Amino acid sequence: MFLSREADRDMLFRSALTSALVLSACAAHSAVAQTPDAVARLIDAALQSGDAAGLDVVVRYAKQAYPQSAESIDAQIAAFRAVNSAAAPAPAATPVVTAAQQAKTEQAKVEQAAAIKYSGEGELGAFTTTGNAPGIGLAAGLKLTAEGEDWRLGLLGRADYQETSNVVVREQYRFSAEPNYKFNERGYVYGLGQYEQDRFQGFHARYSLSGGVGYSILTDENAKLSVKAGPAWRFTQLVTGMDESVVAGLASVDIKLKLTPTIQLTEAASAYVDEQRSTLFSVAALDSQLIGKLKARLSYTIQYESNPALGRAPTDTTSRLTLVYGF
Repeated sequence: MFLSREADRDMLFRSALTSALVLSACAAHSAVAQTPDAVARLIDAALQSGDAAGLDVVVRYAKQAYPQSAESIDAQIAAFRAVNSAAAPAPAATPVVTAAQQAKTEQAKVEQAAAIKYSGEGELGAFTTTGNAPGIGLAAGLKLTAEGEDWRLGLLGRADYQETSNVVVREQYRFSAEPNYKFNERGYVYGLGQYEQDRFQGFHARYSLSGGVGYSILTDENAKLSVKAGPAWRFTQLVTGMDESVVAGLASVDIKLKLTPTIQLTEAASAYVDEQRSTLFSVAALDSQLIGKLKARLSYTIQYESNPALGRAPTDTTSRLTLVYGF
């Protein structure tokens, strides 16, 4: 009902405005004969209908019947169109996208997608060990990294498995996740979550959580050196059935040296220190490029436990010869 009243008011307004314009036009041309009322209403009805073809027919016959009113009829039509042209809302402008703007948008999408870089490597080969489980076995590893403009997430998994006379003599697993965020060109904060399993070193499972600050000392393409340190929490399920939960400190160093275009030396060392026991872990590796993304790796690992379980040696060493495929 409300919309109907609004439409009626609008129609009355337009009719009044049309009549005013017609009277004004007729007053300006006093010598021109007025259009008969019946004809004027007929023309107005044709104008209101919006039928252009019907309007042309009505106007043509009205002018033939009343040629002296031709100018008055034209004035009525002009007044109606002026009113409706003023009242009609202007059509919304369609935004025009230029080729340059479209290219800029596409470039921004490409740059955004390229802002995150993914990389990784898979490793498979053999190892020989000394310490609590000497012998030869199979080694496998997987490393994944996602890196943005000022952040990075690294995932690492490693497994060593060995059987002798159908008896498992070595079963070591190590998984870690490390996110970090750069707060300036060289400094960053990090978080580290780690899981270990090695019953031959005296524990069924060991969980470690740490967070702190790191700093990149060398950032050259051929020489990189970074250090980090922070507090840590460790929870250990010992083979004796006891559990340990301790607060510790963590310090680590990562080194990468590109000796030649095809040979690279890396070293990753870390130390967990607490009142009950300390763990030192070091992996040194020498990579040699073979074909494309395939390379050979010779690595040497040392793991030292300051307070091993009863009957366990404090130090284990592992030498690995593996093939590594990068992606």
